[in-house]
Amino acid sequence: MLIIGLIFGIVVCYVVPIGGLVMCMRKKKGTGKAFLIGAAAFVISQLVIRIPILQLVLPQYAWFTVLQLNPWAYGIFLGLSAGIFEEAARWIGIRFFLKEKREVEHGLAFGFGHGGIEAMILVGLNYVAVLVMVIGGQGALVPVEPGGLFMAAVERLYAIGFHVGATLLVLYGIRSGKTIWYLMGAILLHTVMDAAIVILPAEFGVGTFGVWVYGGAIGVLTLAMGLWCFAKSGRDKKVIEGG
Repeated sequence: MLIIGLIFGIVVCYVVPIGGLVMCMRKKKGTGKAFLIGAAAFVISQLVIRIPILQLVLPQYAWFTVLQLNPWAYGIFLGLSAGIFEEAARWIGIRFFLKEKREVEHGLAFGFGHGGIEAMILVGLNYVAVLVMVIGGQGALVPVEPGGLFMAAVERLYAIGFHVGATLLVLYGIRSGKTIWYLMGAILLHTVMDAAIVILPAEFGVGTFGVWVYGGAIGVLTLAMGLWCFAKSGRDKKVIEGG
């Protein structure tokens, strides 16, 4: 079961986003570029800017130490900062680097790139490393449960879905001339999703499984909203052309 869990995790972290990219590339030109820009948006906004600020800069300030003592304030701070940095990067990537490539397929590819690179770097590399250890006969040294591996992979799956949905919302906002509203909506959804990681366990005693279920619900909701916007746009266009 351990190997199956590891393989499942690797499939989710690598095969799903790459498979999504291939699907998009078969339907529309320019989706490869969108995928790379989406990946860059995550790397720059999170790994280069936000996380170093959280880990190296803010701990030097007393107010940040006090903030960490309040689960509500700390959770909202982390969620809101993630939302602002990532959704702003999403908007910049689409607005300035995908000027002629703003079809739904480009949004999907961008989302797969953003969520995919996050899964590959933050989770996928660990799955690969553990699998190598297991194959090399060092499985006894791996302190993980197969069930945890499966659930962590599922968490990455709905996280990718969230990033795809959020990208579609931001993209639709740009296309429809309502950028600020859809960008704010994406930031709000991001905040609500990430803040719960701190708030639910500390304030309500929710376990890891419950947090995953909550995150899965938000991820599915965001993806559904993004797809619905473009489906609605398509229906409206047909009505206008038909009229």
